[in-house]
Amino acid sequence: MLRIYGAFARLDADGLDENFSHENELLAFGTDWDEKFSGWKEYKDVHTTQFGALKSFKFESRELEVHVNGETAWAADRPLWRIETKSGEKVKSDVRVTAVLNWDASRRRWLVVQWHVSSGLKERLHEY
Repeated sequence: MLRIYGAFARLDADGLDENFSHENELLAFGTDWDEKFSGWKEYKDVHTTQFGALKSFKFESRELEVHVNGETAWAADRPLWRIETKSGEKVKSDVRVTAVLNWDASRRRWLVVQWHVSSGLKERLHEY
């Protein structure tokens, strides 16, 4: 996960994409309502397009938790995003990230097969 965050910070789309499955099994959600991608074919240009509009993108991991069971891992974090666009807009946002990764023995690395980024509601609808 930290390798993924580092690629975001470098605006390195190719480096980021190396961490994602390039198969039809990939599922990804972004923060925009219409950002649902099924399979690498739909997702492959997302980071290049996004980074083309950005001046900087920082992930500050705050609650990263990772679990591994055999060749499957899952992770969750609530990082702080600091984004600046090339047009000068600045976004500072608390987000939630979840991911499921599979071990790719041939590439000797973990690959994301499911990625979800969201902004949680700040107002509680009910108490726990």
